[in-house]
Amino acid sequence: MRHTRLAILALALATAIAPIAPAHAGDDDPVVKDEGNNIYLIDGRNGDIPNILPADEVKRIADLQSAPVYTPLFSPVSDDDQTIFAVTATEALFLDIRSGEKTPFQGLVGFDDGLDIISNFFWLGDETLCFYGVTYSGGQVLVGIDRSSGIGEILASSDDLSTVPVLVSPGGRKALVVTVPENVPNVPGGSTVVKLPTQADRHSETLRQAVARVGMLKPLPAGSRGRAVADFAESFDSLADGAIAPAIGAKFSVVDTETGDSHDVATLEPGYVPLDMSFSLDGNQFAMVVDGYRLDPLRARYDGALLSESSYRDVTGNLPPAQNPWLQGNRLVTLDFPKGKVTERRAADGDGSVYAGVSWSTDSQTLAVKMQRPSKLAGRTYPVYTRQFRAGSYLRFYNGALDEIRRIERAEIGDVYLDINFISPDELIIQSQSKMNRHPFYYNWRSGEFRDIADRPGYFAPVIATHRTKEIVFSYSSFTEPTDLYRMSVDGNAFARLTWDSEPIHQLSKVKQYPVSFTLRDRTTHEGVLLLPADAAFPPKKLPIVVWQEGGPTSTVDNRWVALVESPFALLPNFGFGVLVVPLYGRYGYSSAAFNALADKNNFGQIDIDAQAEIAQQLRSRGWASKVGITGCSYGGYFTTQSLVSHPTTYDAAHTMCSLVDLITEWSRGYAALAPWMEGLPPQAALDEYRRDSPIYNVGKLRTPLLAFHGNNDFLPVTIMENFMLQVVNNKVPAKLLKFADAGHGFPSTTANARKYELFGAQEQIQWFRTYLSN
Repeated sequence: MRHTRLAILALALATAIAPIAPAHAGDDDPVVKDEGNNIYLIDGRNGDIPNILPADEVKRIADLQSAPVYTPLFSPVSDDDQTIFAVTATEALFLDIRSGEKTPFQGLVGFDDGLDIISNFFWLGDETLCFYGVTYSGGQVLVGIDRSSGIGEILASSDDLSTVPVLVSPGGRKALVVTVPENVPNVPGGSTVVKLPTQADRHSETLRQAVARVGMLKPLPAGSRGRAVADFAESFDSLADGAIAPAIGAKFSVVDTETGDSHDVATLEPGYVPLDMSFSLDGNQFAMVVDGYRLDPLRARYDGALLSESSYRDVTGNLPPAQNPWLQGNRLVTLDFPKGKVTERRAADGDGSVYAGVSWSTDSQTLAVKMQRPSKLAGRTYPVYTRQFRAGSYLRFYNGALDEIRRIERAEIGDVYLDINFISPDELIIQSQSKMNRHPFYYNWRSGEFRDIADRPGYFAPVIATHRTKEIVFSYSSFTEPTDLYRMSVDGNAFARLTWDSEPIHQLSKVKQYPVSFTLRDRTTHEGVLLLPADAAFPPKKLPIVVWQEGGPTSTVDNRWVALVESPFALLPNFGFGVLVVPLYGRYGYSSAAFNALADKNNFGQIDIDAQAEIAQQLRSRGWASKVGITGCSYGGYFTTQSLVSHPTTYDAAHTMCSLVDLITEWSRGYAALAPWMEGLPPQAALDEYRRDSPIYNVGKLRTPLLAFHGNNDFLPVTIMENFMLQVVNNKVPAKLLKFADAGHGFPSTTANARKYELFGAQEQIQWFRTYLSN
């Protein structure tokens, strides 16, 4: 093996109790500061972090990490089915979906003012892509970008900010506008929005966020009226997935941009958002889903559970549906513009499901509606409606009078994050997480035909359909293939690559993926993927294998390219390790029963932990693994540390990141909904259970060499992690904690620091597993 020399060195080092210190660490080192007790502060603000691996390996890590994880597609395809607008990792550009030719965005001619996007992208004809924005001086503008040149210009402007458009119909004829209160930005609470402590889809990125990320426009400064209006408008972007809510009320109307005719649609209380919205192709029909909860804008995002709050009563299953604001406030609203008729349906008048997404058919006759089911947990009295903990989805179809005419319920499209878009009067593209794959599915609601369009495992998202050619354009990646843009026909054929930006990384990476399954003693079977070095045989023989778990816990587990230390799919196998990914309980993409099982009765802290330990033992009994490691970040970090105290002899090495280790503190001072949902009771009523499920109270059982990362700005307090690791060190277990300055949960920091931390963190992870897992 090419790592033989390093493996021998690591084996020798593994015989010592004292863990490896970062290179050049010292009391006075401004970058790597030794704080004693095997705790180090890494501060990328003070200079470059010294590398600890050979230069060729550092370069390989940097190259692997340079490939984009996700490429947003924010515009529809142009009317002539020729062009789409994409925001890549580094730039905004037009892409010819036939030839793959790119035309970068060149900026706005004669405009130097700050500008923020407040609407979606829409096409005016084949050549001009448009959006509405708000300027630093407090006006609103219509911007048009020529697709041939990439040059933008101001097409129209107004000083009136009393109403602003947040969604525009295809062709630009109709616009959903929201009334802006006169006291913006000086609103009670000091902000136009509340950032909710939800666990929204972590791949979501609003159009405004993406544009700011690549520097497409000059952002507006904080404190300006334009910035406050842009913040307000962003809370109505469905891509925000409910993670941003308006702190002030909002009145919505639909306006005909040519005639000026207007019809009111709805007025929302603070905290309520249009969770999804849709115009018909001709703009004459509009639909929106209203969802939310009246929140206190002055309450801190992470201030613990409050027994009197409806949110606490909901997640613990103690809130009757008749009193539940997420059910009672959820509604579907439609507008027939020519008739000026508004129709509304309340979820509370139905079967207990809630409205979550909408799409009009191309002939304006049929409305597809995504419905979500609450979780119903064993041992709790009432269903749980908080958005993060809804257990699954299905689709209903309505006519213009909102009479239900069809519904479809299938395991493949049970994901709460599914997206729906009509491509004809009868046909839809449904994007949904099915197990570990996010795939596009075809459905004809009239004939009943349903099929998976994708011809390979992986992450197809986002997916944009053409108008007449029955094709889809999408970003695609998998565990073994970095992200690029592709096109294929709706019948599942003609898979064509449009961009080759990541091909050098694809050629560099030497990883293969294999589907695997494990049947446990309780007769449950869990499917997953084993990632191996390309030169390793399958099934492997006596290979060091690291098991990994995703954060969340209610996140999806995605078969997609990532080479970051938190998700080392394309990292560790390129350095001689196997990585096993097996989704267990509490994950979207699987059945409602499997999702709910994580929090049923007293399951939390045991059911998935025990299942993973049994799988780890099977890796050994099958002869696949010589030694087994474990790693994860956030909930994956909790999973790692809880596994070590619950199964002290199962794992040979561990790496935990941004970890939750104290559920009592989390309940008291953390995210208000998570610990109550997981445990069902407050610590005062179930103290022994909370202690059993909190690694910090069982640290004396831990015997596995443990590497830990934590950001100094993490909302999970770094002090708690320091106390946990001090106990590990005092128990004479090989252990090391790296604290990252100016880093939050999952290590976000400035762009420059984040890259430094990922590169250095990957080296530490590889070296740790070489030390304790090498044969």
